[in-house]
Amino acid sequence: LIITGNNFKSMFRQDKAYIGVIVGLIFPFMAFVVFYELKSLLLENDLIPSGSFSLKFLSIISLIGNVIPAGAYLRSKKDEALKGIAGITLLIAFGIIAYFYKDFIGS
Repeated sequence: LIITGNNFKSMFRQDKAYIGVIVGLIFPFMAFVVFYELKSLLLENDLIPSGSFSLKFLSIISLIGNVIPAGAYLRSKKDEALKGIAGITLLIAFGIIAYFYKDFIGS
């Protein structure tokens, strides 16, 4: 299987739930990397105090990355792909809560 630029673009235009899941995994990961690098840049230049932007905060805020593709799929009425994004976003959110459970309950 050879994936060219046109095949890759057309793959993400399909109204399939698994496409939504793939997109729903990629966008939060990219958002996390962007926010993490932004945090590092701000710390290096002493623009924020150390300890700001904890891993828990960055993990939660990275889920906002799914708003972009969800909005695009909503406008183009691709409901199956939107279901995939919503489902994987909920799974990631539950995973974050499970991972940071002790931090959330305060023990």
